[in-house]
Formats: sequence, C-alpha cells, structure tokens
Amino acid sequence: MAPSRRLSNGRSPLVSQQRQITSFFSPGKSSTSPSSVSPVVPKQNPKPNPSTSPSPAPTPSPSETKQRKPPLVVGSSPSRSPLTPLSEAVTTPVSGKKLYGEEVVGKRLRVYWPLDKSWYEGCVKSFNKKTGKHLVQYDDAEEEVLDLGVEKVEWTKGEVRSFRRLRLSSACENVVPDEEENAEDASDGDDSTDEDWGQNLGKEIIEDDSEEMDLEEEEVNEEVKDTKKSSGKNMASGKRKNFEWDKVGSGKKIKSVGNVEKGVLNVTKVTLDSGSRLVEAASDANRRYVSHITGNTLTGDSAERFALRDAEKLRFLGEGRRDSERRRPGDANYDPKTLYLPSDFLKSLSGGQRQWWEFKSKHMDKVLFFKMGKFYELFEMDAHIGAKELDLQYMKGEQPHCGFPEKNFSLNVEKLARKGYRVLVVEQTETPEQLELRRKEKGCKDKVVKREICAVVTKGTLTEGEMMSVNPDASYLMAVSEGCQISGKQKEDVVIGVCVVDVSTSRFMLGQFGDDMERNSLCSLLSELRPVEIIKPAHVLSPETEKVLLTHTRSPLINDLVPVLEFWDAEKTINEVRRIYKHLNQSVSGSVNEASLGNSAFSVGSDGSGCLPDVLSELVSMGDNGSCALSAFGGCLFYLRQALLDETLLRFAKFELLPCSGFHDIPQKSYMVLDAAALVNLEIFENNKNGGSSGTLYAQLNHCVTAFGKRLLKSWLARPLYHVVLIRERQNAVAGLKGVLPTAVEFRKEMSRLQDMERLLARLFANSEANGRNANKVVLYEDAAKKQLQEFTTALRGCELMVQACTSLGAILDSVKSHLLQHLLTPGKGLPDVHSILKHFKDAFDWIEADKTGRIIPHEGVDVEYDSACKKVEEIESSFLKHLKEQRKVLGDVSIKYVTVGKESYLLEVPESMQRTVPRDYELRSSRKGFFRYWTPTVKKLLGELSQAEAEKESKLKSILQKLIGHFCEHHIKWRQLVSTTAELDVLISLAIASDYYEGATCQPIISGLSCSTEMPCLSAKGLGHPVLRSDALGKGTFVPNDVCIGGSGSPSFILLTGPNMGGKSTLIRQVCLAVILAQLGADVPAESFELSPVDRIFVRMGAKDHIMSGQSTFMTELSETASMLSSATRNSLVSLDELGRGTSTSDGQAIADVTGFTKISCAKCSRHSNFQV
Repeated sequence: MAPSRRLSNGRSPLVSQQRQITSFFSPGKSSTSPSSVSPVVPKQNPKPNPSTSPSPAPTPSPSETKQRKPPLVVGSSPSRSPLTPLSEAVTTPVSGKKLYGEEVVGKRLRVYWPLDKSWYEGCVKSFNKKTGKHLVQYDDAEEEVLDLGVEKVEWTKGEVRSFRRLRLSSACENVVPDEEENAEDASDGDDSTDEDWGQNLGKEIIEDDSEEMDLEEEEVNEEVKDTKKSSGKNMASGKRKNFEWDKVGSGKKIKSVGNVEKGVLNVTKVTLDSGSRLVEAASDANRRYVSHITGNTLTGDSAERFALRDAEKLRFLGEGRRDSERRRPGDANYDPKTLYLPSDFLKSLSGGQRQWWEFKSKHMDKVLFFKMGKFYELFEMDAHIGAKELDLQYMKGEQPHCGFPEKNFSLNVEKLARKGYRVLVVEQTETPEQLELRRKEKGCKDKVVKREICAVVTKGTLTEGEMMSVNPDASYLMAVSEGCQISGKQKEDVVIGVCVVDVSTSRFMLGQFGDDMERNSLCSLLSELRPVEIIKPAHVLSPETEKVLLTHTRSPLINDLVPVLEFWDAEKTINEVRRIYKHLNQSVSGSVNEASLGNSAFSVGSDGSGCLPDVLSELVSMGDNGSCALSAFGGCLFYLRQALLDETLLRFAKFELLPCSGFHDIPQKSYMVLDAAALVNLEIFENNKNGGSSGTLYAQLNHCVTAFGKRLLKSWLARPLYHVVLIRERQNAVAGLKGVLPTAVEFRKEMSRLQDMERLLARLFANSEANGRNANKVVLYEDAAKKQLQEFTTALRGCELMVQACTSLGAILDSVKSHLLQHLLTPGKGLPDVHSILKHFKDAFDWIEADKTGRIIPHEGVDVEYDSACKKVEEIESSFLKHLKEQRKVLGDVSIKYVTVGKESYLLEVPESMQRTVPRDYELRSSRKGFFRYWTPTVKKLLGELSQAEAEKESKLKSILQKLIGHFCEHHIKWRQLVSTTAELDVLISLAIASDYYEGATCQPIISGLSCSTEMPCLSAKGLGHPVLRSDALGKGTFVPNDVCIGGSGSPSFILLTGPNMGGKSTLIRQVCLAVILAQLGADVPAESFELSPVDRIFVRMGAKDHIMSGQSTFMTELSETASMLSSATRNSLVSLDELGRGTSTSDGQAIADVTGFTKISCAKCSRHSNFQV
C-alpha cells in the first residue's frame, strides 16, 4: 500500500506547490513535453466548446516520436448524459448539482482537488443512503467520503491500476491554464541553469507528497540564450525539457496536465506501463556487491532498481577501489575519505555529474547536500541514505536520486547529523547570468554554474535546528592528546590533554592533567560531559586511553586525524592561532574601536606577532606543562577548519580552563571531585534504569526556567564547591532568595519568556561576518537576511528583558545581606551596565516595524552614508517641485500637476485646451480624456538622477543590518556577562525552590573548616532524609529518617553497616553521599540538622556490574574501583563501599573487605555496607 497522504486545509497536501527544478535552471523557452491533460478550463472562458480537432502539438524530437500517442478530443454535449463515456479513455465533465445513488457504485471517476489544481482517479466503493454520500477509493488505496453532487468529478472507463508511490515532476505546472498562476511562476526568482544531469537516463514525471524535484541539471546553450533574447521572458519562466514517456513507470494520483491556450485543449493520451522500465531484479551476489561498493544495504525495490546498474557502472568502488593517491585499502597510508576516479568513467560523465563526483571523491565519508536551484539533491550512494534516514522518495530512473527543498535544510541536516552522519553542504555560488557573463568575458565553455563547499555538519558542529531549541544540553566536541612526563625515580606518568568545544555557544575548555593506568580522571570528564564527537590522533593514543574513549561515552562520532599534519603539535597550533587572530584583528580594526578590543579577552603575545586570548597566553608561557592541552586544541582547530568554523568561532570565542587541570600556576577555584563511578552509582545526571534524568539528583534540583541556567546547574552539580567561604556565600544567597520568594518567582516568570540567549548570541556573533552559507556569493532563495533580522531583534528584546528583570530583582538588596547577590544585582559589577547601548539600538530603528516589514529603516543620525543618500533623494525631489512651479508659470496654469501612470512617474498633466501652448521640447507620453501627459527634458534628466540616487539609497539600506549587528557584537563581553549573571540567578532561585520538594524537615548545613592539620574531619546528620526518594514512591511504606555521625571528636571515622536484605543499607549510603553533595553545592539538605567539614572527593563502589567492552569482569571492576580509592583517598575524602568482594568467593571477598576496611580506618571518612557475618 502506498504511504498515506497528509491532509491539510480541506483535503490537499500541496497547499503551496513547488516548481520544477529545471524550470528554475532554464533561462528561456525549452522544447515542450507531451503531457497528460485534464479538461481544466481557463478562468476567462468557464464554459468552452472545445474544437473537435486538437490544436497542433509541437513537433516532437526524434527521441520522442516513437513515444507520442495520437491526440484525443475531449468535449461535452448538452444532449449527452454525463455518465456516457466518449471512448475508453475520454472523460465527460459534470457541471451543476446532480444527485447520484447506488447506480454509480463500482464506476471509475476522477475528483478535482482545488488546492492541488489537479485531478485524481479512483473508484466509487459504496453509497450511504442516510447521508447521501459515497465512499471513493483512490488508486493509491486512500479512501475519502464525498458528496458527489457538490464535488467536481468526471467519470471515466477503465480498470483500476496498481500504483506505486512516485513523485510528480513540476514540469506539469508550467502548463497550468490559470493566467494569474502563470504570471506568478514567471516572476519566481529561481533562475539557475546547468547542463542535463542525466543525459543518458530516462527523464520521467513522478510524484511526492511534499515537494517536487527532478533528475535534470541546468543547461546554458546558445539556442536557449537566443530564445531568451527574442522572447524577452524572464529566465525563471523557462519550461521543462522533453521527457521520454515510454520510460515513465506507473504513477500514484497522476496529475492531469497539458497545454491550454485560448480555450482549446490539447489532450495527449499517456499509457502507463505498470511494470515500468526499472532495473531487473538483481541476484543476491549482485546485491551484496552493490552493498559493498556503496556502503548501503539495498533491499526490496531499491535493490531491484539500482543493483545491476551500480554493479556495472561503479565497479571502481568495489574490489579495485583506490584513494586519490591510487593506494589500495591494504596500504598503510590508505585514505578511505578519498576516491580515485578512472579516466574512462570521468569521460562518460556530463559536466554536472563530473562536478558532483569531484566533490564526492574528496569526501567519501560524508553525505553531500548538492544545491540545484531551490533544492538540495542527493545522488548515488547518498540517495540511499536520504531514502533510508530522511524518508525521501527516489526519483524515477536508473540513477539513485532524491532531494528536498531549501526550506527543509535545517530539519534534514540535523536529522542526519544526530544519526551520526557527516553532511557536506555544497552551495551554488553563481547565478546563470554570472555564468553567461563569465563565458563571454573569459571565453570558457563551462555549462555548469559554480558550486562551493559552504559547511560540514556533524553531531558536534550543529548550531541550529529544532532539537537544539528543545534540548538545552550541550553537544560537546572533544579532542584528546596524550604524552608522558618523567616524575620521581625516572617513572613516566601519563599526561592527558583535552580540548572541549561547545560549538553552539563558541565555548572552548582546555585542560591537561596526569592520569593513572585506569585513566580515572579522563573517565570522570567523559562521564560528566558525554561528548558526541571525539577527535584523536590516529594510532598514537595508548590502548588504555583508546579503551576508555570507547567505554565511557555514548556512541560518539570518532575522527582520526593524521598526527602532526592534521592533529597539530603545540608549536604549530600556536603559530596557526596567532595567524588567525592577527588576521581577525586586522579585519575588525576599521569597524571595532580600540576600547572594545582592549576590554576583550585578548592580549598581545610575548613576541608581538599577534594577539592571543589570555587563557592561551598562559598555556604558552607554561611550556611543556601546557603542550598537551595546546596540541588537543590544535586537533580541534584543524577539524573546525575543515568544517569552515575556525575563524567564525575564534572571533568571539570564550576560553576557559577545565577545573580538573593541573595548572598550579593559574589561580582557579577548588572543587569536590566526583569521578565516573560516583556520577553513575549515585545517579547524579542519568538513572541506571534507562539513562534518563528521571529520579536523578539533577532532576530533583532542576527548576530553572532558562536553557543556559539548566546548563550552569549541571556544571555546578558536576563540581560542588570545596572552599568554605565560597560555600557559605552561596548558602547565604539561597537563603536570601528564600526570604523574598514572591519577588524571585516574578523574576522566573519574566525569564521563562526568554529563548536560549547564550546560543542565540553565539549565532549572532558568528554570523556578523558573511561566511559559510551566509556568504554573499551563496545563492539562496529563502530570505536569509530576514531570518537574521528576526534573530537580531529577538536578541535585543532578550537582552532588554534580562536587564529589566535583574533590575526589578535588585529591589531585594535592601532586605538581604548576601554579598553574592549584592555583586550579581549591582549595575556595573556582576550586572553589566548596558542601558546606554540598548537605548542606542532603541533610537536606531523601530523594532516592531522591522519585524513586520523584514527590513530596517534607520532613524536619522544612525548611519551617515544612508543619511547622505536620503538627502540626495530629497534634493532631487525638491528639484522636481521647483521645476513644476516653473512650468506652471511658463504655461500660465496652476492646475498643472505631476501624475504617475504605471511605471512612469513625474508626468506633467496638462489640460487639453493648452495643447497649442505646450513647448516643442515636451515629450508626449500618454493622455486621458481632457488631458495630455508630458515629460520635459529637465524631468527626464532628474528622473535619471533620482533612479541613481534611490539605487544608492537602497544599497546603503542593505548594509545597515550588518553594520548594526557589527556594532552589537563590539559589546560581546557585556552581553555574555549579562547572560552569565542571569543564569546564576536562575540557578540560585532553583536551589531555593528545590528545598520545598524535599519530604520532611530541611536545614541549611553548617560547613566548618578544619582549624589545624590534627583536627579530625566530621560528618553529622540528624533526621537525615533522602533528597530524591519520597514516601509516595514506596507504596504503603514510609521513609524512615536516619541519624549519622562520622568522624569528629568522640565518633569513629569508619562505619561498618550490616543488616538484612532490603533493610535500606545501600539507600542510606547513597543518601549520605547525596546530602554531602547538596551541602557543598550550597543548597539545603533534607535533615533536622547537618554539619560537615568539606569533602575533597567522594568514592563510591556499589553494585555488581562488569565492563565487557573493557575486558573487565565483575570482580575486576570491583578491584579497579577499590584500588583507585586506596591510592587517591585523603583524610578529607568520603569513601562508600557497598558489598565489597561480592564478585568473588565468600572467603576471598571477606579477606579483601577486611584489608580494605583496616586501611581506610586511619585516613578517610568511610561507610561500608556488608552482608558478611562479622
């Protein structure tokens, strides 16, 4: 059964029809295709009497002559019953109200769909006497209940055909009889041309539910140009090229089309072969071969259609495959990303096909979105991916081909990227007019418009899309490098360098740290960030590191780069970065003032060769201690360069140091360490049931209303504070907000209206310079400038809203004593003073009017060049008025005035009675009863000046948006600071609200520092509840609070917890750990009282699980986690062991547990749960 049709606005899925690709590409008139025509009547002649002989059809080309069928005449006679067919294939239109009953059940008919302006065939299946309606089943198996008396239907005679889902080429739409619709098509701006893509393939008309496309490319030839010049028509009005109808397969809901002129219908009968000319079913061997060479498993219809053709024509993709340097897969230097194309294959290609293969052969690891007019097309192996992953319909023919319209780009590119594909976007960078001009000027024979790579989109380089706006979580891109460092006794320590990039916010995080054999630090980072894409040097990382990248991630996209050449070392990285920033500073020197540069995160390098961000300057000054981090940054930078994002992101990048970095010379905040085992076992971000956030500590605390606030909360939760002073400051801020909760709630209401301002600003900063798909040379048919304007005004309103909300919240400062809130809400400190900047943009243009019109009309004084252009236009208009007064005086009649008729303006309208007094140099242009209209020589001169001045004014107006965005970006540090302040307030309010969701008593923990090294760390809780688990989740039972006391004076630092199964031992261990995290996060704790000395790290060993992918059994996993505790725990660490030794025999497990327990008694706060008999 064919796929279901989407219904909208009544019945039609094609509310807004798309035009044929080749009609956009053809500059003039093309030969006409024989078409199937429905008896559709022009508006000017609603009741025609068609001629008994059809209009002469255009002479078919030699290739068409055999396919043409004798034309048939469609006519209606008043004396003939509507149900009486003229012939087997002739239809009779029904007009007026008529009642039909059971007599038409089983008869064939065609139903007119007004929104499609098309006829669809079907059969009447049944009749309902009560409602008087019939059930019509269309030939694609869809059914619809209709009142045939009010519908526009035609009765036909013939058998029901078995239709397959096809796509209708929009060539048919060039013959729609509605003159108004033809006028709209002729004015369409899609005017791209190329030569015939499938010159040796059948060109068929096929249908899709959503949009229409074609297999052909554009062609520019002398005949087309001559036709264009002689006809004077717009290039966009060119018609579809000839089709070979014997190659058209059966179609679903075939639209009836034809040439209609002056009320005479030219009808051509088209016989559709239900078998169609598809490739015969391939053998299993051929199918396997095609799957091998294309990388896609073809099944069903696609295998039958393409298997033999691909096996014959694309043999160089199979066993004889070579890379661009002709190396075979077994070669050590073989590059699977490239492909060698045999010379005989290249000679067989048309210009358009050669252009596609040239791009594809250099990017075999990517899916090409190849721009043709208003559509992105996918060919060959990429078409199979489009059909499989995007549900696109194959075009008919031997060559795999599918596509989608430009407006669906963001949706489809995101779908493929999320599924792990790399997408290469090839845009058209030349119009047909520019191609024609280039051919004339340079004498070249190119028949294909220029195209260039404008973007490479992957999981980690997505910047916009539906999921990006819905999902606030960051999609991190991580580069990893590895080195060695000689420590004491000539022991080599492993050093890991990382660079983490959030492309959607232009945020770079760099770090370098020593790691153990188990790579625990790297595991912790991977568990926290969950990168979607990994960049690493090929065949360089140790097996242990490679194993961790595999086991502690969620199926990321892996990118192996060639060491040094692609994955740069520290020296090359710094040289490249300096070159980029030197270029950027030179490019903005004319538009960005020195004060803006001075306040940015740039500093002059030590050698004076360029500017570097402060973080990079610090890493450079550290020498070998920062080399691995810089090398990882180099790998990221090379990868971003391939994606055309390097300069775009670095222009306004935000650099940070990862807190786990071992840069002791750089002052940074200290945090509690939560390793991978703690994050997983305590279910901080992901539950152990399905990997979601339900039932996690993050879900319990997350009451943020902004997307950037949610991301900040995750960052806080992954690294709770360790310094007592910082913890107390945050506690006081949360307590202060709880005291003014109504005001804080109002702040939340205002912030809930915000978009993701962090990402929105990053996009605005990135697009401030025309590059990538936003480059001026890229031919786009969607209004990109209007979209950019909407983002700009949205950003302005968002910034204004944040300032107003923060200012309103600042009223609480008189009643709170929190130093943190004082800092955040004081203008000029945590809250940047941007009132004057926003006022400038308020005065610059009308925001509401700009949204309505899609363009900015600047107020006077905003842009000097635009003001000058406006003044010039006003001066010329004043000259017109002055000239009018002079002519009134010359002719002696004050009634003379200027009028505009059509495209002619400033016509002097003179009464007919004064015709004899009109000077000879007056040029008569038009007249009306009693008046004549003239142009004087002065008027003609002024009109030329006015046209030039208005063109200059329009040119200046187009540049206004980019100038205003550029000025907005000059203050990027203040805008980012505003977002950061808003996010922090959002998270603090979320923590204040979270305590209301606890069950039982809550309290503000008492954080006490250790006065001396001999003082014992402590943890004391009374009536401690569970932060996440509630009684309503326990069925009929209730949660029993617990008292816990570890360390301090008079209490042991080690607890051995025993009890029966299901007694709550594991639950108690978890709730103690979670309470410690909450306390050092600055939040309230579900307890009557809670006192704690800061914990530097939490170790958790819980549950029985193995790591099969790492080659670790359950017992090995237990020993690895326990070994990490024994080697890294300090007296300030909290160690939680749950059933240690359960992965082996009872006696061995008890021995391991006892030894571990005795070791931990002296050095850390420790709770251990055991089922052993002690």
